[in-house]
Amino acid sequence: MKIVMLVAALLVFGLPSVCLAEDDPKKQAELLEKIEKLERQINELRALKLLKQSLPVKRDQCMKVVGVEGYCTCVVEKLPANVDYRQFVQILLTPAAELGYDKMSGEQKKDVDEALVAWAKCVDYKAPKAEGAFDKILQRDTLF
Repeated sequence: MKIVMLVAALLVFGLPSVCLAEDDPKKQAELLEKIEKLERQINELRALKLLKQSLPVKRDQCMKVVGVEGYCTCVVEKLPANVDYRQFVQILLTPAAELGYDKMSGEQKKDVDEALVAWAKCVDYKAPKAEGAFDKILQRDTLF
């Protein structure tokens, strides 16, 4: 709905500017900048909508497996939007080489790294944590 309103506003208020900007390069540059800004805002809104829609699904998946409300709430809030709970478990249990980490795109590596950070921040250790334990998580061959 917000996206439709943004596009409508662009058409109503932006279209006359396009006609006036045809001859003025400065106005063209300003108009292009406004359009790019609107496109970024639309993409941010879409990402936020995707994240909000995915949280209940991830939480249900976690609760079926773990059943610990505090942990599940923490994990699903910290997981990247592109990673569901099944993928999260696969990331945790699969050695980096088998996961193909070295061949992943930068975005995929970022998702994997953020999933590991989510696990590290949300899991409740019962024993004292060793110095540098958190850093070792990102350098692991496998967590388990």
